[in-house]
Amino acid sequence: MKKIVTGIFVLLVCLLVYGLYLQVSRSEKTTNPQYPNEFLDSQSYCKEKSKKQFTFQPNQIQELLTLINSLEECTTIQLDKGVFRFSNSFTINNVNGIIVKGVGRELTTLLFSREGNGNGIDVESSHSFTIQDLKIVDSPKNGLEIRLSENVIIDNIEVTWSVRTGEEMSKNGAYGVYPVNVTNLILRNSNASFASDAGLYVGQCVNAWVYKNRAEFNVMGLEIENTINALVYENILTNNTGGFLAYDLNKNTIVSRNIQIFKNKIYNNNNPNFASAGIVKTVSAGVGMVLTSTREVEVTENYFSNNNTTDIAILSGIVAVSSDFSSWPMKNWRTYKIFIHDNEFNGDSGTSIDNGNINEKDRPLGALISLFHEIWSEQQIKLGNPKPSVANIIYDGVEYGKTMLALTTWFGDKNGNFNEICLKNNSNGKVHPTLLDINLVALLNNSEDPTKESILNSIQKGKSILYTQETNYGGSPTKGFSCEGYKFQGMPVKVRESL
Repeated sequence: MKKIVTGIFVLLVCLLVYGLYLQVSRSEKTTNPQYPNEFLDSQSYCKEKSKKQFTFQPNQIQELLTLINSLEECTTIQLDKGVFRFSNSFTINNVNGIIVKGVGRELTTLLFSREGNGNGIDVESSHSFTIQDLKIVDSPKNGLEIRLSENVIIDNIEVTWSVRTGEEMSKNGAYGVYPVNVTNLILRNSNASFASDAGLYVGQCVNAWVYKNRAEFNVMGLEIENTINALVYENILTNNTGGFLAYDLNKNTIVSRNIQIFKNKIYNNNNPNFASAGIVKTVSAGVGMVLTSTREVEVTENYFSNNNTTDIAILSGIVAVSSDFSSWPMKNWRTYKIFIHDNEFNGDSGTSIDNGNINEKDRPLGALISLFHEIWSEQQIKLGNPKPSVANIIYDGVEYGKTMLALTTWFGDKNGNFNEICLKNNSNGKVHPTLLDINLVALLNNSEDPTKESILNSIQKGKSILYTQETNYGGSPTKGFSCEGYKFQGMPVKVRESL
């Protein structure tokens, strides 16, 4: 008897230790970055300092490179109209108060050799930096990359590639505009096209204003990744594979929060995926917006139309971490505190998942949604209902399970609002958006991959639910999609009015 009691005690201790291990391994580490109270742009930084300005013509490349190799702070580099041809990167490193400007993005072009291996314009550790009024073409890697800097303004630039059809597009640079690890960033009035990953990307940044830009013909139009405090507004995201992506890389030290996405136009994002690698390779054509492995996001007053797969996908971080649905990584941050309200849905999306080009290997989520929709449609037709379009909003329903019974998967398959998802007043357009909670855990049914049988079982048991009317979104945290979650808290840094 004593051995039995001891065995039970040891088993309970092991279960407790395992539970604590899972809890700690999956916990999020909230970062509290330090930043100045004001946006110290190049003009403000250089106000009391000695300033220099140099103007260059397209035939003065060597003189320009000589200057930037010995650049002093508070220097303005003025590039005249014409095409400036570079065989290597235009590099600025560890110097502050620099302004690089052309005379207009249609008049001043920086053309790079596709045969190289660097970025177009490459900036590192340069605070109070401004770049404006020029075009960057055919950079081997990223068009404009800015790293480890503060108080950066990117204004009225264009980044594009000349290869625009065929398989060679996958060799275009990954990102058009790529600020990463930047504190205090303004990205505005700029265009990006034909990037093999994202046209506009803001990653691991703190305090970002991203507005009045256009991203078109990229794999993903605009990405906000591992960023704290961001205003993303009045952008046009169209003719990409996917329009907008907000997500967190799994183990990054900056954990996203406090992001407001408003007054953007996100439509016609149905172009085939031409990415060669990365998370965006898994994106199905026809996705307007993806929110995955992120938190504290407000989506309001946006326009959604003609995105063939779906307008919005709210997904757990498993999509960002692994394409294998049976892999449940320990530190898989959930997507929660999402407030979607007062948006306009035109009602013409969800007509052809991945444009009918289903690829289970490269784009497994699209394949899953397609299979689910096929079975869902069959059930609706049997009930005498017309064949439905794909829901405007797809939600995988994966929640943060904590019970001992859920330790094997660390989730749960109950319907509810553990993730604090709120939909409210989205009635400005032609339709009230529908939301489909596919309930990924229920679809898996303790197997490696969803099957027709497991999907049908989930539908018949009411595990997978379609919310069709706005009134059905309400309810308590254990039922429906309540509005008891997050609202944007504002930006903590002041920007002078003339900016």
